Amino acid sequence: MQGNIFRTRDTALTGNEGITQPIDSAQDQTHPDFRWDGAALILRHLRETALTRLETMVATPQTNPQDIDALASEVGGVLDGLARYQRHPYRHTVPGVPTLWTRGSTRVLDYGGSGIPLFVIPSMINRAFVMDLTLRQSRMRWLARNGFRPFLFDWGDPGPREAQFRIANYLERRLRPAFAAARRACGGGPVHLAGYCMGGPIALALAASDTEGTGSIVTLGAPWDFTHFPEHDRFRENRKAFEASLMTMATFFGTIPPQVVQSFFAMRDLESGARKFRRFASGDTMDTAARQFVAVEDWLNDGIGMPLPVTLECFTEWLIDNALLHGTWDIGGQTLDVSSIRAPVMVVVGAKDAVVPPASALPLAQSINATKILHPPTGHLGIVLGEKADHDVWTPVRDFLSEGDG
Repeated sequence: MQGNIFRTRDTALTGNEGITQPIDSAQDQTHPDFRWDGAALILRHLRETALTRLETMVATPQTNPQDIDALASEVGGVLDGLARYQRHPYRHTVPGVPTLWTRGSTRVLDYGGSGIPLFVIPSMINRAFVMDLTLRQSRMRWLARNGFRPFLFDWGDPGPREAQFRIANYLERRLRPAFAAARRACGGGPVHLAGYCMGGPIALALAASDTEGTGSIVTLGAPWDFTHFPEHDRFRENRKAFEASLMTMATFFGTIPPQVVQSFFAMRDLESGARKFRRFASGDTMDTAARQFVAVEDWLNDGIGMPLPVTLECFTEWLIDNALLHGTWDIGGQTLDVSSIRAPVMVVVGAKDAVVPPASALPLAQSINATKILHPPTGHLGIVLGEKADHDVWTPVRDFLSEGDG
């Protein structure tokens, strides 16, 4: 099983800050030998649920044969969906864009356009190309066409220089210089910030460290009160064992393998994972909807290894200690006090978000005295990729940032 099976075919980056690098005609990933699709988790789920029930039904003489056939069909549909996904020819390919700045594993992609300058910070646990998934579903390209000058911060795969980074190190050595490069590209004035998922708290930390350079701020599905995460109590009760397991993994692999974080979210609802592959098997696997399904799954399954200190920070300080809500998050010897941020802030909370429950995201609005709260009727990915995201999320975001850009 490969951790980094997709590679972008950009030309080599020199590491010189502030210089736009040449690009290939497309950001194209190579064919993987195996798509990590959570198959092991789903198969385990089937074995412990449907297959166990099926075995019991077959061994019980009075069982209705139609019930056996129905359950066997459900199991077969999941297995067929997994197999079809593995064989699907789709690979993520979009036209390339210039790299404005790079350092270590990180870079800033410049999507051009003219208008409102916006620096987008995605989550660290998945690749940044969720913001540029396909030409039809590219959030960054939509922004460039709709009155923005958007920049995307790409965390990349942490290398030896980032292996021992905390978020504070990323802020000081990567994000702040990257943000400064975006500001220079826009003439040196303030640039707005948007942070998606865990990129939300990180964007707030960046804003707190650069109040003059930051315009308005938008958080999108950002976690804040972790008592509403279903894992909060269980992880708190098993803290020492959990920390020890992470340190052991980092010793063997250098970073925390992406499958660890993926499993964290997948284990919440394995049945929904089984259902989505069953639905995939039942339709035309080559139509637009199927290609979209594969594009999203490939992004979900192409995770990023995380530095051990960042992983411990997120899972112990954030999730277990609830440091964001309590104002005790240690960022290089300082704590993040969002009440000190005077820039206008818009908090976007997906009403159907199952990754960051609304009850977790909403307390940020109170902590920061948000200028605006938006409740789109969508889930976590729908904030970026939903069919109505342009209308329900990003047009209001544009209107909000336009007010702060006057």
